[in-house]
Amino acid sequence: MERSDSLSESPRKRNGLLRDQVQLVKRKDTSRYEIVPFPEPLSFEKGFFVMIRAIQLLVQNNEGIIFVGVAGPSGAGKTVFTEKVLNFMPSVAVISMDNYNDASRIVDGNFDDPRLTDYDTLLENIHGLKEGRSVQVPIYDFKMSCRTGYRTVDVPSSRIVIIEGIYALSDKLRPILDLRVSVTGGVHFDLVKRVLRDIQRAGQEPEEIIHQISETVA
Repeated sequence: MERSDSLSESPRKRNGLLRDQVQLVKRKDTSRYEIVPFPEPLSFEKGFFVMIRAIQLLVQNNEGIIFVGVAGPSGAGKTVFTEKVLNFMPSVAVISMDNYNDASRIVDGNFDDPRLTDYDTLLENIHGLKEGRSVQVPIYDFKMSCRTGYRTVDVPSSRIVIIEGIYALSDKLRPILDLRVSVTGGVHFDLVKRVLRDIQRAGQEPEEIIHQISETVA
């Protein structure tokens, strides 16, 4: 597998351009690479492009499924963020942790309690995709407060699976994730919308757009 110029055995000082800011580092005791964490919060726009660039690097340098966790409190914008990524990369599979709610565990109507999540089924689905199998993901109806069925999620051609939820970066999931994203609030995406529009008008591939942005955006 061809290695990218943006990876190393240990993190180095980040330069100004986006292409130099997104870096890979090899995990301990494994052949896989992960993204070097950013020490400071990023704007929605920059965070979006950093995530796309990071995913591209991970796909280039890691075998198998790339698991991305997108977490944040209710109303922070993580679902909007994930939807923008999906618009940009339609072949990505998205698993919402909301669908793994177990109504029997609800206490005082608190749907944000981490104990509400059916991690057994979630981890079973994750490992199934990791092994190259289609999985049955639950469908949860908040109005009825119950699981109403299942939908089939196939292994995506992109090899990218986003797990989105309040506790997507929990200790149970962190060891599985190749990229961890925390959305803390403030959704502003004029540049993102403009880029998506340009893709539709000019017919450019997402990879071309990200390459241009990586070469010019600081």
